[in-house]
Amino acid sequence: MTLIKHEEIIEMKIEKFTNDDFAKAVPLAAGAWGEFYADERQWFIDAVAEYILRYNYSNPSLALKAVGDDGVIHGVLFANFHDDKADVYQWRENIEAQMTDHERERFRLLADYMLEVDGKTVQCMNDGEVKLSLFISNQKGCGKQLLQAMMDEFQRRDLRNLYLWTDTSCTHEYYPKHGFTLVGQFLSEVYDSYAPGYTTYIYRKEFRLNENKA
Repeated sequence: MTLIKHEEIIEMKIEKFTNDDFAKAVPLAAGAWGEFYADERQWFIDAVAEYILRYNYSNPSLALKAVGDDGVIHGVLFANFHDDKADVYQWRENIEAQMTDHERERFRLLADYMLEVDGKTVQCMNDGEVKLSLFISNQKGCGKQLLQAMMDEFQRRDLRNLYLWTDTSCTHEYYPKHGFTLVGQFLSEVYDSYAPGYTTYIYRKEFRLNENKA
């Protein structure tokens, strides 16, 4: 799941994302997807944002954040291996208990969609291959710094193939311009009645240990 927004350039520090960062990263994720829930209360938008973060945070060793000199998180990038799973059941159960029936229906639609597309992405992968599970940036140059830092980590681990999925709600045109190849696309069965024609794209990037980082 990926969304890149570009604003002015500010200095960034790339650091590991930890469990203590969820609350700090909620405004970033809410800003990325909040417009799709603009008719809902802010509490619900923040709950959706935090679920997206928690669901995709399944391998802490492959989770990065970009922090500005203002102390604000302006970007996150999470990756995982094809069999990594986040333990979000209890958190989700607690948060759903606080939702109205309408909110719960919308929340479960998103959760089911994420399961659908993650499953299709994993089907494209082999053991030992890695997936970018979440990539959000709201500052110009931030996404590139995060992606380069993660590529460096993948090369240290001798990983050769990277996958990700994105969709028509996100800036999917970003990836072909940065060395990614489209390996699949499909119409969502989950979103078919809600948003006919909603298309998901699966990309792969192949790289060598000593590829040029320029």
